[in-house]
Amino acid sequence: MALRFNLTTPPPMIISFTRANPSLSFNLRSSFSSTNPLILTRVHFLPAVSTQSSPQPHLKVENGMNWYHEIELEVRDYELDQYDVVNNAVYSNYCQHGRHELVKVIGIDCDEIARNGEAVAISDLFIKYLSPLKSGNKFVVKMRISGISTVRLYFEHLIFKLPNNEPILEAKATALFLDKNYRPIRIPEDFRSKFAQFIRRGESD
Repeated sequence: MALRFNLTTPPPMIISFTRANPSLSFNLRSSFSSTNPLILTRVHFLPAVSTQSSPQPHLKVENGMNWYHEIELEVRDYELDQYDVVNNAVYSNYCQHGRHELVKVIGIDCDEIARNGEAVAISDLFIKYLSPLKSGNKFVVKMRISGISTVRLYFEHLIFKLPNNEPILEAKATALFLDKNYRPIRIPEDFRSKFAQFIRRGESD
């Protein structure tokens, strides 16, 4: 089973997912925070047939990275649910951490963007769960920017359990830059320039 998250602007909602057996059960709870401008508006239950998500055809999308940036993490006890596996909602945190590390490597500081009153927000998140993680498991999060349009960034994520590289998760996300009123704006030229330089460095390695 796969999930598509559509997110808009404030207030936020935290969603908690738990896995009782091969079929999934879901528990939602609301929580308000001034630090996150996003709200979960819809959850779609979709057939787990493909993780390919194509940008809208009328948008011009430039090619992104043809390789993945990687970080290694370890499951912490408080990330487990009552069934002793990582709570489904935690995987979106893993993906978010990976995205932040990637844009940091590119040369973009999300904290500086926030200080300027702007934001980078996820408008769409698609997750396909393949296998659970448990306490103490070490794993690698692989992510890349697969494409970039006038106003959107397209991310791909893969999670593998170490040391055997067992597939755990596949995910795709769409990100937007927002102004001080949380309205979408064009991707800043500074980001485009740094991303282009990052692509050239990666391709030359």
